[in-house]
Amino acid sequence: MCRERIVYSNNININDHLFRYMSLAQFISIIENQKLYLKKVKLWDDPWEAPDDQLPLMEKDGKPIFTESLLASSTVGQCWTYEKDSDAMWRIYSPDRQGVMIETIAKNFSFIQDLKHASLAKVIYYNKNNYIEKRYEIADNRSYTFAGDMALKREAFKHENEVRLLVCLQSYHELGDVWEIPVVGFNIDPKQFILSVTFDPRAEDWFVETMKKYCMSKQLSCSTEKSTLYTKDLFESTSIIRKYEVVKK
Repeated sequence: MCRERIVYSNNININDHLFRYMSLAQFISIIENQKLYLKKVKLWDDPWEAPDDQLPLMEKDGKPIFTESLLASSTVGQCWTYEKDSDAMWRIYSPDRQGVMIETIAKNFSFIQDLKHASLAKVIYYNKNNYIEKRYEIADNRSYTFAGDMALKREAFKHENEVRLLVCLQSYHELGDVWEIPVVGFNIDPKQFILSVTFDPRAEDWFVETMKKYCMSKQLSCSTEKSTLYTKDLFESTSIIRKYEVVKK
């Protein structure tokens, strides 16, 4: 579905809750600078991003030519997930146990300022045996607009259940040489954009209390709590009890 300045892939509901795990420094940067920072897709950690670049074009004489996509080279992005309070995500993105998970809903991405040519696209996962099938699946879906192979990810990363915010910089002439810019910040109002803030379930209590006070000082009225992922509450949440009986032999 379309919104002004941003297109949502049609497998995303605008009321879907999305989450982003990040370091403490990244969280403070969002709050203090009131920006979401998007990084060039080609500079992400996974060297398989935009996998079409690994596939050659064939010359008439049969010689393969490898070229780099101008679209992928001029697109910045940021990754979000449907996975709330995921053990795997905490361990990957919060190795120091001081990470933060922020929550928003899909329609809030339309509140990001300065967007001109953006896509919020749900990632399609593939393996080497079905790459062509998955590539056509995206190519034939007009709601993916320019996302193309930038919305593809190997099945090894399927646990991330990812959604990507992608912004093509080719229409941002005021930025100058968009091919050389590694990161671009887009203005947001954190109080409007963020629905909740959750701290690593392994975080020390002093850290959680300090961060709660920080959020309060920044007038964040949303929920700010430590994750309960490791809280032992099986009885409280289920009312299950054990019962011992004498077994007759």
